[in-house]
Amino acid sequence: MLWLLTVATTAVLVVIGMFVVRISKIHTVRPAALSAAARTVSHGTVTAKAHQSQSQHINQPAVTYPRVTDASSGLSYRLLGSPWRQGCPSDLNTSQFDWTAGERTVAGHVSIGGSSVAWHGLACSGQLQQAFPYGGPADLEPTTLSLLGALDPAYYGGVQHYRSTVKSTAIQVSGHQAWMVEFDMNYPDGASQGLTWSSELGAVVLVDRGAGQFPAVFYVSVPASLGTLKVATFLLSLQMS
Repeated sequence: MLWLLTVATTAVLVVIGMFVVRISKIHTVRPAALSAAARTVSHGTVTAKAHQSQSQHINQPAVTYPRVTDASSGLSYRLLGSPWRQGCPSDLNTSQFDWTAGERTVAGHVSIGGSSVAWHGLACSGQLQQAFPYGGPADLEPTTLSLLGALDPAYYGGVQHYRSTVKSTAIQVSGHQAWMVEFDMNYPDGASQGLTWSSELGAVVLVDRGAGQFPAVFYVSVPASLGTLKVATFLLSLQMS
């Protein structure tokens, strides 16, 4: 009788054990399924955010600056902010140079012949005058050098100085053939005449405008006290209409 009871008890325990295993399997599967679903949702959310991030573009407006436009020569170039103002100094116009547009600022004053004269940083443009022979693009280099040779005594002659060439090269201005000469003016004794700077950077650019049209001339000269990097600013902004 005891033996039968033992067998019956063992059978019941086996059945209970099998039931417990079955239940534990069911509980193990459900969280796994839920975890998989959660992973799917999470992945989908991250992907969506990443896609949104990639599809967003920041549209930055192009930076534009005021410009000097010279209808006579067809040239235009950047107009700097204050203290620079529009207009080429009128006393620069001679029989050899006729500047029809530009900008300038007073760098200081210099004593010439007993008079105090305003000395400018400037950028000016105009047409090539008949005083300088020009037959076409082949003359760009020699004519530009002739221009610089005439500018030197006309505009710098009142102060002891010496000139050195920084660069002389062919360039293009809005697709037009051109020649540029960049130069340094140095004033070894400028302080005796009131100059508060000892050097000045400048450039002359001659631009061919095609058959039947006078070439365009651009002239820039900036004393060191005003920041000679402005010369590069002008040259890089130079355009031909």
